[in-house]
Amino acid sequence: MKTNATIQQLNEALSFVNAKFDNNIRFKGIEQKTKNTVSFTLTVIDSKKPGGRIGHTGRRIAAACWHVHGYFFEYLFNTYDNIKVSAGTKVMRSNADNWQDWNIGSQMQPLYYSEACECE
Repeated sequence: MKTNATIQQLNEALSFVNAKFDNNIRFKGIEQKTKNTVSFTLTVIDSKKPGGRIGHTGRRIAAACWHVHGYFFEYLFNTYDNIKVSAGTKVMRSNADNWQDWNIGSQMQPLYYSEACECE
């Protein structure tokens, strides 16, 4: 993902989500790409603990789930003005763009991001 948020702002959002997810969330990578762009990936420390994602086969994946990302972005959008986050072709500029769910499975075996974890 890429954003115009600062590394300090991203670290604040990480602290916020870690309070909700048992300190199990970390950056897999975080890098200042340009003066106004930071690239980052959220992941989990332990895929069996809160915030871990589950693949379409039911196998645990060392990646942060949809809920982790949603709370992370919500913190940024609610705390700072003019934040923009890009993930692939999707661009989020507010909570209206955040929390959108989509199928990561197939038409025959749909699996929505919001279902790909053990969160409530």
